[in-house]
Amino acid sequence: MKVAIAYDTLSRWGGQELVTYAMAKALNENGFTVDLVLLFDGKLDSRLADIPARRIVSVFEHDPNLPIRGLTRNVVTGLASLGYDLTINTVYHVLLWPFDIGYLNNPGTYMPPYRLRRRLFIELNRIMLPILGPRILLANSRWTLSQLPYRPRLSGVLYPPVMPRDCGSRAKEDVVVSVGRIAPDKRTTDIVDMMEAAYSRYPKAAYYIIGLPYNEAYLRQVRERARHVELVLDASEGVKWDYLCRAKVLLHAAINEHFGLVVAEAQATGAVPVVHRSGGAWSDIVEYGRYGFGYLNHAEAVDAMVKLLTNDDLYRRYSIRARRHSLQFTYNAFKMRLIRYVNVALGLKPT
Repeated sequence: MKVAIAYDTLSRWGGQELVTYAMAKALNENGFTVDLVLLFDGKLDSRLADIPARRIVSVFEHDPNLPIRGLTRNVVTGLASLGYDLTINTVYHVLLWPFDIGYLNNPGTYMPPYRLRRRLFIELNRIMLPILGPRILLANSRWTLSQLPYRPRLSGVLYPPVMPRDCGSRAKEDVVVSVGRIAPDKRTTDIVDMMEAAYSRYPKAAYYIIGLPYNEAYLRQVRERARHVELVLDASEGVKWDYLCRAKVLLHAAINEHFGLVVAEAQATGAVPVVHRSGGAWSDIVEYGRYGFGYLNHAEAVDAMVKLLTNDDLYRRYSIRARRHSLQFTYNAFKMRLIRYVNVALGLKPT
């Protein structure tokens, strides 16, 4: 049975690329023949080099910079996907093509501020969804799904998979780490301020920020604040996992993060997340405080970090919970859920 997975390009690496890769892998392992239908070509990111697809079809050689991109890219890749037994779109922000399965990673199109063009998009989708929407709409978290003003009759959650590295027998250290792009939307300056405040109360710990700079100007702002916080720039996946395996605490500061893959990755290593009380990281991964700590201001975040660093019993209790909870974000859990949705789309009995 032939499946087309439609996406923009595989020349970069991030959460959506991970989901695209994992879908191709899971479907291939279950006997499907998978083709990737890309909007435009690009040098394949090295982390995607072994993606198990029969072929990769690119509609354009370079990014065509299409007008009203969210609409037109789905139409273009949708037309290129005709003739397949099953079609999946993994960048389904605007619902205007009848793919069998659409995957929503970012609900920003449907969230405030509601400027005129966004209102028109939403109203257009509201009218066209029953006709040209996906048969099944999947989202990367319950929070993402909850942001939609409407949804297809068949919808659900498919968490991005964590692909953890084995930490072996390495013991945890008094380390606090934050992982993510060094950028305003990730609130990296706030992370530095919170870590510096934690250092003033518990200087025995080491504090690290791992990420790729957004630009030099913002990086300078971060450096100016970081007196006791070490920056690890442009780290490899191996280096990132090395720090996560060492850390007791992961500090995450993005507001309304759609999912927060690194938070789930931290849980898999036994690090306890301290996240802003918003978005999918808070609702789906930390589950409102059951598997980590949440905060609304700097003082609450600092208190949580210091408590976890100084109270071994508290840390161990939450670390065990976090590690167990991370099992629902594994690749095997992802594959099992995906195949169930695929069987529904194909009219087959669930397995």
